[in-house]
Amino acid sequence: MSRFVFMVLDGVGAGALPDAADYGDAGSNTLGNLSRVVDLRLPFLERMGLGTIIPIAGVPPVREPSALTGRLATISAGKDTTVGHWEHMGVLTLRPFPTYPHGFPREVLGPFEVRIGRGVLGNKTASGTAILDELGAEHLATGKPIVYTSADSVFQMAAHVEIVPLELLYEWCEIARDILAGNHAVARVIARPFTGSPGDFVRTKDRRDYSLAPPGPTYLDRLQESGVPVVAIGKISEIFTGRGVTEKIKIASNAENLRLVLDLLQGCSDRAVFDEGLLFTNLVDFDMVWGHRNDVDGFAAGLREVDAALPAIVAALRPGDSLLITADHGVDPTTVSTDHSREYVPVLLYPRPAGAPAAVYEGTLADTGATAFSSLTGREPDLGGDPLTSLRPSRGWRPYTASWGCDGDSPNARRVPGKVSPEDAERAAAFLRETLGPPPKTAVILGSGLADALGFERGAEVPYRDIPAWPEGAVSGHPNRVSLAAGPDGDVVLLEGRPHSYEGFDLSELQLPVRTLARWGVERLLLTSSCGAVAFGRRAGDMVVATEMLDLLTPLLCGAGSAAPTAPRRLPATGPGLARRILEEAGSPPWLCTGVHVAVPGPNYETEAELEYLRALGGTAVSMSGPPELVAAVEEGLEVAAISLIVNAGHTSHGGVLAGAADAAAAFSTAVRCALRRWDD
Repeated sequence: MSRFVFMVLDGVGAGALPDAADYGDAGSNTLGNLSRVVDLRLPFLERMGLGTIIPIAGVPPVREPSALTGRLATISAGKDTTVGHWEHMGVLTLRPFPTYPHGFPREVLGPFEVRIGRGVLGNKTASGTAILDELGAEHLATGKPIVYTSADSVFQMAAHVEIVPLELLYEWCEIARDILAGNHAVARVIARPFTGSPGDFVRTKDRRDYSLAPPGPTYLDRLQESGVPVVAIGKISEIFTGRGVTEKIKIASNAENLRLVLDLLQGCSDRAVFDEGLLFTNLVDFDMVWGHRNDVDGFAAGLREVDAALPAIVAALRPGDSLLITADHGVDPTTVSTDHSREYVPVLLYPRPAGAPAAVYEGTLADTGATAFSSLTGREPDLGGDPLTSLRPSRGWRPYTASWGCDGDSPNARRVPGKVSPEDAERAAAFLRETLGPPPKTAVILGSGLADALGFERGAEVPYRDIPAWPEGAVSGHPNRVSLAAGPDGDVVLLEGRPHSYEGFDLSELQLPVRTLARWGVERLLLTSSCGAVAFGRRAGDMVVATEMLDLLTPLLCGAGSAAPTAPRRLPATGPGLARRILEEAGSPPWLCTGVHVAVPGPNYETEAELEYLRALGGTAVSMSGPPELVAAVEEGLEVAAISLIVNAGHTSHGGVLAGAADAAAAFSTAVRCALRRWDD
């Protein structure tokens, strides 16, 4: 067993995620924006490859970085410390934790006040230091604790140590944690003890967090089950409520944290022994001390402190050891906001795995936990994520030489088609023939959340990862497997899930499954997808037989730039005769219609202005897939039809998409069965 150091630079984001505007964070870019307002020289991180991930003034890209470099996207809803750390360890949060911008309701505070035997002060959104200046003197006079929150999902309680002893404050926090359950299950309850006198109050280092327990197993649990020791520094143990942690160590600052990491690696710490396993640490000062106070100089100094400490830390690694540096969210100190920001996070894995391409890895947070688990156990991870060390294109690789700016700094940057070839399709088809036997006549590609919607009885199946050269996406709701099933008029083959361009896959990879099916011997293809409503009057649960697709997606994959073309390609989809027969078979219900499917790059959901544009083009429903598969099917001589399930009308999230797909499963199954029955008429 080797040693794996997992270092989280809390809040050190790497550019706004596509849905950042939904969180009020458009334009946030913690590293990039910081480098534009301070002189940010980080020579060791530069050599590791930090500047290859995004443009950072003062940290230029290098041709041969010492680490594998990457940028990770958050799938979970939210931008909280808990959300980020949980996803790193394989647990997704598809529903955001509750927040209380106007304070906590009486149904929370009433029972709390009864149980602690006194009222509270504050109960509003506030800065932790400003609220002490405002209410500290009243707290001294009344003994009532100061309760406040922030834009995050937190219940914070401040009390003077001479008025409320530490153990009593901790007891009150445990009471609050017990009450804050169900719909009020905030991510964290935080004890905020302070000392001093009015005008000179100071928070002590005895903060304590009371987090929710992860709702499912984490990679820390998996490591514990495998007998792998986990040493947790700082607030890591609290975030995971102690689960999977062998030994926890409390620290007071980033500087102490970095010294302790080095001491543990060198075997000279009297606080713990780290001879094997995982060392998991969070450098919280970036978030708590500098980010929330918009202290750009302090933030930059903190990065320089890390850069200065890394040479000794790297030198202390033994052969077989690994160091992974990442973040949990952003907290851009250059913006007006003092809250967390919805951003990509960087990842640096040292030493650089042999055979890693000269490219920036594009993945998701769970890839890091999967990497640590795989490295320490030698086993395949089972909680999501793809180990960086596997070097598989689970989300894609972006060349170092990408032209930064409008195109290069986008998940839809210009790409060169051709990662896979016709020979790859032949090899994949031969594998399916050998594994599953002769092909059914018809194949169905199932969109987000639709894998179980048909209710067909399944037979043999094979995961995408086992099929030569096949891409395997990482989007929730896509099981990524091929299965044989009994349809209404004979067997069909189901492709349960698809890769997407926004995951980093190029055009040839998006089309490979369809070209494989054709070479296997499939004759016709039904494309399905979970969509948003475009046309007025369409609502969640409606089905659209797509007679045409408007393609705003493929031009980006072919190097046409990041701007949408003024005249999108119009591609015939379901033939008019088959479309009419499908409606007749279903009895022409009001929830089933013909229409136009629009495909956009994603992964962001459409604004009202964008929907107006798509309506002007005649769109009925919109998704982030379809045309690449449709074009490949036509080129391969397959008969094609397309059915779109509308899962949302207006703003949504990926969790909302999956919920909408589940709610409309019966209608979806009816429409698909009607299509399969009437295809031969």
